[in-house]
Amino acid sequence: MHEDEPQYIFPEDENKHKVPLIIDSGSNCKWSLTGDMIVKHLSFDLHPKWLTTYKKLREHEPRLVEVFEYRDRKMYMEYIDGLPIYPNITLEKYNEALDIMKNISQWNKDNNMCFINHACGLRNYLVENKTGKVYMIDADSFKFYG
Repeated sequence: MHEDEPQYIFPEDENKHKVPLIIDSGSNCKWSLTGDMIVKHLSFDLHPKWLTTYKKLREHEPRLVEVFEYRDRKMYMEYIDGLPIYPNITLEKYNEALDIMKNISQWNKDNNMCFINHACGLRNYLVENKTGKVYMIDADSFKFYG
């Protein structure tokens, strides 16, 4: 395992969740599972306009993980039943990840802003088990620039 790769733990009850739960993402954030939501406990505050901006961006690019709520430094996100895009990446999946980034860039250009994810590495993409659809995760890495 490389140092920059997240560490995973696989649930003991295979019927409950079929994907590894991240226990150490390298971001000094804690994670928990609440029902069908992942709750990311942040060690920092997000910009007051972060959630409304992210939701508008997600309307344009629905392959971003859905964020339902942000309060008290906790981000409530959809649980995606999937696996990391690597180490079994294909050119097709790589191009899908690039397409997500291209759509984010176009939305920013169309809206005259710079709200981008500064952690676009492959470790922040999941492939949904049921559909094979690629999703960008690590939503809190979206920041306002410029």
